[in-house]
Amino acid sequence: MENIMTTLKELKRLIFSLKIRRKKSERNNTTTTIHLHGSNGFYIGLKLIFWRKHRRVFSFISAISGCLLLLLFSSVYFPPPTANNLFLPRHSSVRHVVNVREALEYNFEAMFQVPASGGNLGRDLWSWSQSTFYYGCSNASKTFQTANRKKLPDRYLLIATSGGLNQQRTGIIDAVVAAYILNATLVIPRLDQQSYWKDTSCFAEIFDVNWFISYLSRDVEIIKELPPKGGKAWIPRTIRVPRKCDPTCYETRVLPVLNRTQAVELTKFDYRLSNRLDTELQKLRCRVNYHALRFTDPILKMGKLLVERMKMKAKYFIALHLRFEPDMLAFSGCYYGGGDKERAELGAIRKRWKTLHASNPEKVRRNGKCPLTPEEVGLMLRALGFGSDVHIYVASGDVYGGEESLAPLKGLFPNFHSKQTIATKEELAQFSSFSGRMAALDYIVCDETDVFVANNNGNMARMLAGRRRYFGHKPTIRPNARKLYKLFLDRNNMTWEEFSSRVRTYQIGFMGEPNEMKPGKGEFHENPDSCLCQARGIETIEEKNRKDAVEMSDEYQSIEDPDWIDVDYLYKIEEFMSD
Repeated sequence: MENIMTTLKELKRLIFSLKIRRKKSERNNTTTTIHLHGSNGFYIGLKLIFWRKHRRVFSFISAISGCLLLLLFSSVYFPPPTANNLFLPRHSSVRHVVNVREALEYNFEAMFQVPASGGNLGRDLWSWSQSTFYYGCSNASKTFQTANRKKLPDRYLLIATSGGLNQQRTGIIDAVVAAYILNATLVIPRLDQQSYWKDTSCFAEIFDVNWFISYLSRDVEIIKELPPKGGKAWIPRTIRVPRKCDPTCYETRVLPVLNRTQAVELTKFDYRLSNRLDTELQKLRCRVNYHALRFTDPILKMGKLLVERMKMKAKYFIALHLRFEPDMLAFSGCYYGGGDKERAELGAIRKRWKTLHASNPEKVRRNGKCPLTPEEVGLMLRALGFGSDVHIYVASGDVYGGEESLAPLKGLFPNFHSKQTIATKEELAQFSSFSGRMAALDYIVCDETDVFVANNNGNMARMLAGRRRYFGHKPTIRPNARKLYKLFLDRNNMTWEEFSSRVRTYQIGFMGEPNEMKPGKGEFHENPDSCLCQARGIETIEEKNRKDAVEMSDEYQSIEDPDWIDVDYLYKIEEFMSD
């Protein structure tokens, strides 16, 4: 019934357009007849109008009958959707509308036509003119106490991280800071091997452990294993701290236990440290994230090879982190127009999180908490000025809907690549069985790309946004989903020129430009303001753009990745789903 109603609405709009065009033509013909025949023309004109009025009724009935026959035919045979200059429907469940539209194309002039060229954005698409005046600055000051002066003897901190690669990365970074706060020796963090991702990799198989220890030796003493106690294996005391725990919280909750037991392991360690710390601790975060955490040589070598192959294909390229996996959509509570089939499939996955309450899909998407569809990402990029000749590297898991979901994006950007298409199975063999190592390869390409784009605001998008700011404010596009959502809904009622103009306006403040986010806004990992310096006297952003810029942390809510959710705990899930 839902599909039929959608189709009838489309038919009604087509027929209405035909009627308007026919009326214009008839008015012109009638006026011409009256002027040509003088006084007798008035009587003839009236008869002509009366006759055409009856003819319009007959034409209207004929049009309805013809459309219904076309609909009946399309219900029996659906050719696969193809991406052309017409904007495609939001979901394959309404693809028969495309067939009806194509059948009537000779009578219908589409308002919304997507050009192959990107148009003129009014600036360089691939860099910021003033980004060279910014640089990362995370060195410790002379007042920052070094490890050999600060550490207490026989105090060991162990960390059990949680989630996927980038979520675990936040835990590793904050583990170093927590060890510094507690005056403790840090044991190399233990990676999560039990969560959704089921990756058995240890720290040393993803990160260069020797480099990690040596680079941070002046800040925190780090060892690979907990030493035995009295010749026996030492079992540390296991506790969990609240999320966003500040230094006082660690000193009151963890330090007393550490003093008694001498070894403490903090579990589920992700986002367990306050977002706001003093400048010296924030700079320590940056030293860990941007310098000490380096991938192993095999991962670095393969990642660099992928970048080189993309550079061989085009002078510039885009890397797109596309989060559109079934689990992502199920957890977010979003709905994309797939009818009962989509509701049943995602609903079944959603039951994995037993404490997740029912969501309002319309409200969730209206509040900007749903990832853009592949098609919507393609349209956003075209509106921003990227033409069909641009090469795109896509980092993603299994996309919900498979090739049908990807078809519109590939139609808009046919130069579509992934690590599987630019590397051989043999080259990827040592990584392919480990989700963390595969994610590390994508991380390298997304970091080295000329323009990084995300359809979400999850862990990887935030981590890369901050990293690209730190290393020269390389263009980083994240959608202003709250405003774009309304625009996508109304897309067929406007011209492409109007649509693209609005996209460019809504994306001000969401492009990775210097100073688009105020200090202290957003997660520190996405806006490491304490570690960003600029040359004196440099005006960083045009005054007009400064007034128009949107603060991302206020406008665009983070979509928490589903890999950090389990039966045991849900962090502020009511806050996440309501607004």
